[in-house]
Amino acid sequence: MGGVLRGVRDAVQAMRVTGSQPALTDDTAAEFGGSAGARTLAEVRAILLQVREGQYRAARQAEALQRGQEEILEFVRSVLDDEALAADGGAACRRRVAAVSLQVTRSTQVVRGLVEAFCDGIGLEIILAAEPGTGGRGPYLCWRPADGRRLEDALAAVLAAAPDGRAADSPGLDELRRLVLALHEFGPGTIRIGPLILNRAEEAMIGRVVSPWDLAVLGATGLPGWGAVAESRGPSGTAWAWELASGGAAARAAKEGEQWLRELGDQRIPGDRTVVELTAWAEGYLGRSWIPSSPPS
Repeated sequence: MGGVLRGVRDAVQAMRVTGSQPALTDDTAAEFGGSAGARTLAEVRAILLQVREGQYRAARQAEALQRGQEEILEFVRSVLDDEALAADGGAACRRRVAAVSLQVTRSTQVVRGLVEAFCDGIGLEIILAAEPGTGGRGPYLCWRPADGRRLEDALAAVLAAAPDGRAADSPGLDELRRLVLALHEFGPGTIRIGPLILNRAEEAMIGRVVSPWDLAVLGATGLPGWGAVAESRGPSGTAWAWELASGGAAARAAKEGEQWLRELGDQRIPGDRTVVELTAWAEGYLGRSWIPSSPPS
């Protein structure tokens, strides 16, 4: 490109020396009888055509590189999806992969920031950033506990402590409480962080740590109850018509998610009793009174 620009500069300087400034027309050479000015103008035109062709080639190369990068990232995500579902719930392993998925009706980016803060607080490291867009998958995280503690155990402990005002401080507890309050305010919605699922329906907010075999039904990044809404999203990268989620669709999806979590039964993983009720704590923290419409099933 530097050589092309120097060629244009030299040609223009040659035109100034000859004192000719012919117009850019197809019959320039004929009008000037093959003069030096016409030849110089033809050289400039040829150089500009080379510049244009070079720009087209660069644009095509950039598009090819972008497609290749997207294909590589998609392959990496598929590998991480498989690894996220590979845990068998048995003995602690030295490395676990967890993926984040969420659907909320408002302030998605705020909620994502709080999710990442909780992951950092509890010790989950980001190994691949989230896909762009409102409903993008990820981020993908890695669990490498120094003491060999299972990811399910760590998440279940901090979830059980979240509504307990007398619970001792622990890594990730404050961050999880802030996340619970945000979901309570910005829901209906559902958040999944590996085996941990938080769900905010219209009448209740609950959380649960789900077993690997139950998660296999959802896939690596699926959310209970949100399948139909996700299918209405359209192509990746386009603006999502969130009026669907801000109305009845989101309420139905969150309610189905709540039912799915409650109907899993007890003792699906060691230490799991049932869902953790979070509505009363969130309402009390915000200074509101809350009376359940019906006893939790």
